[in-house]
Amino acid sequence: MTALNRYHTLDALRFFAFLKVFLLHLPDSQQHPFYHFIKQGGGTGVALFFVLSGFLISDILIREKEKNGYITPLRFWVRRAFRIWPLYYLGISIAFAGLIVGGYLGISARTGYDPTPWTSLFFLENYRMILEGTHPNGVPLTVFWSLCVEEHFYLLWLFVFVFVPLRRLFIVFIFFIFSGILTRYLSATGFIPYSLNGNEIISALDYFACGGMVAIVKRNPIAHKLFSIPPFRMVILPISIGFMMFQHLFYANLGIFGVTVSAVVYALLIAAYACASDQWLSISNNSILGKLGVISYGLYVFHTPTIMFFTKLRERLGWDEGSASGLWLIGLGSLIITMLVSYMVYRWYEVWFLKVRARYFTAP
Repeated sequence: MTALNRYHTLDALRFFAFLKVFLLHLPDSQQHPFYHFIKQGGGTGVALFFVLSGFLISDILIREKEKNGYITPLRFWVRRAFRIWPLYYLGISIAFAGLIVGGYLGISARTGYDPTPWTSLFFLENYRMILEGTHPNGVPLTVFWSLCVEEHFYLLWLFVFVFVPLRRLFIVFIFFIFSGILTRYLSATGFIPYSLNGNEIISALDYFACGGMVAIVKRNPIAHKLFSIPPFRMVILPISIGFMMFQHLFYANLGIFGVTVSAVVYALLIAAYACASDQWLSISNNSILGKLGVISYGLYVFHTPTIMFFTKLRERLGWDEGSASGLWLIGLGSLIITMLVSYMVYRWYEVWFLKVRARYFTAP
């Protein structure tokens, strides 16, 4: 893969990860058992996002260090900023504007703590959520905790790749996995008086480290031969899909190892496509799913405001929240509008920043 190419299927995986999160945030209904079932376990979508990031960022940094012998921190950081910050700060603006307008009109729903600009602006909302034990009032801030973890991941990975030789990376990633398990253990036993389970960088290290391991392993010819065997991929694919669909049934029983198991399963899924020498059972980046994956960042940012809008519309129309018509209105309506908004924002807002990034801060 060159700097200008993308791995087939991975963009589609981004969309599936978003879809799982999207379903979680839809209003629940015990009247429809299947609908209630598929909504569960939305956190696994964020887990897949994190493992994907661990792989892709590690792959970029490994290629740069292999090519130049060193990492250029400023170029890496500016590239990440051009990709993450424009949409992140647009989302924050929407959230605070919504709180002001909602308060003025008397329609603000108090569902969490009152956010402050400083924690949001400096990617600290996840730590505020940990301290408060709940989420911030206002959408899309409620899901921005994961973007904060992602930003902290960039900082940590930049430090690691600047100072750690490539031959030592695998050992460092193993250490990170054990650090994540230990942090979750200390939280579960009360030694750390806060709930930490993948909602901040240390307890989420398994995700990024397992993704980073795939970036290392894919450079091994043996891995290419192994993951290019169709039956091997046919085993990994149903296991990954089954885990994504049913993990809420057993995830709690995994305890402090839940994050680790999720990370390993999704790392194998990514390896099955990133390491393979063929495109068997792959999803083209030019397919609809691949194109939706490209705008998955916008989908993640805009889906909660859209769901809230359609929920209010259902209330205005007087439809029962558990009725099939109400669920279709909120679910299908929210998904379609979120896709349209995300595409337009990508086309007329994000792309401008990406073009500037590509022109002045090329990837290695």
